[in-house]
Amino acid sequence: MDYRTWFDAGQTVVRGGELYPHTQNFPFMYPPTCALLLAAPAFFGKPALILILSSLNTLAWILCIRFSSALISEQRTQNAHIVVATFIVMPFVWSSYHLGQPSLVLLALMLGAFLSLRHGRETLAGAMVALAVAIKAFPLLAIFYLVYRRYWTAAISLVIALVILLFVLPIPFRGWHQTLNDARDWQRGMLHYEQGGIAQRPARGYTWKNQSIFGLANRLLRRVSVDEEPDPPAYANLADLDFRTVNIVIIASALLLGFSFVAAMPRQRAPEGDAREFAALLSLILIFTPLAFGYLFVWLMFPLAILLKRTKAAAESISLMCLLIALALLIATGITPRFAQIYGSLFFAALVLYLALTIDLRREQNLIAK
Repeated sequence: MDYRTWFDAGQTVVRGGELYPHTQNFPFMYPPTCALLLAAPAFFGKPALILILSSLNTLAWILCIRFSSALISEQRTQNAHIVVATFIVMPFVWSSYHLGQPSLVLLALMLGAFLSLRHGRETLAGAMVALAVAIKAFPLLAIFYLVYRRYWTAAISLVIALVILLFVLPIPFRGWHQTLNDARDWQRGMLHYEQGGIAQRPARGYTWKNQSIFGLANRLLRRVSVDEEPDPPAYANLADLDFRTVNIVIIASALLLGFSFVAAMPRQRAPEGDAREFAALLSLILIFTPLAFGYLFVWLMFPLAILLKRTKAAAESISLMCLLIALALLIATGITPRFAQIYGSLFFAALVLYLALTIDLRREQNLIAK
């Protein structure tokens, strides 16, 4: 699958070629630093690259479990909820191996950053998020949380590390001129959202595969095809709004969910609560990532683990109901992937888990206040 794309991108860096051609859609859509990181394994051939990336995925998977356990403050003998959560997202884990996607690596970096924040290592936390951003840009959304929570050192570290990764690290390999061209061409080609589509895959941005709020809102509120190559076109829109109105709905949803997150967060950070904050943040990032395909939802492992633990410990009806709804949506996705995802099964699974976490946080605030 995508291993061929990674190999070709790494070989392009090795040969000093053009990563983002002007005359066609980008064969490689990730930030230029990601291609630079792929150059070393690609140098040894495609089999070696597949072996190295699969090994990194395995290491990242182990770290995701270890970091989740540390964030939830559990002993290894009490990690049943983490095992169950991992089992639930196993199809997405498989996709990470099958497609060669770095979803597990990104999750491990984010969980490692959260664990670093808990232990006061903000510089390390910012650097880990920056590395995730350099691999695949969407984790940059976490900077809003860092700024709001006044993790100033982490936010500054993120920015500085990102500048180093994007502009300083590539210079010895790509040269100053080519480094600037890579960053400029990638930004021009990828960071745009318009009526015809998203980034370099306009035909795919609004199809059933994209489970972000951008894909779902345009698919259900505008008359756009749910398939990448419609023959004949297939539609699932419940309304026929214009592009501007759809974006007003998206912005209003973003403000509503953002304010709900702020309202749910306690003023005083505590280890018991910040794990739920981190889990809610992961869910929000998935929701507002412009292109959120199925394999990214391996990130639900941590929110699921948190809620499984909370439901078992407190037998809370709302958390249990949200868990059951999320599980039903995930099962429906497995049974009828195209039909379920047309109507946002993975999007709503992430949203339901987010709502359960914020309600739990808010309820705890009320209990403390009383």
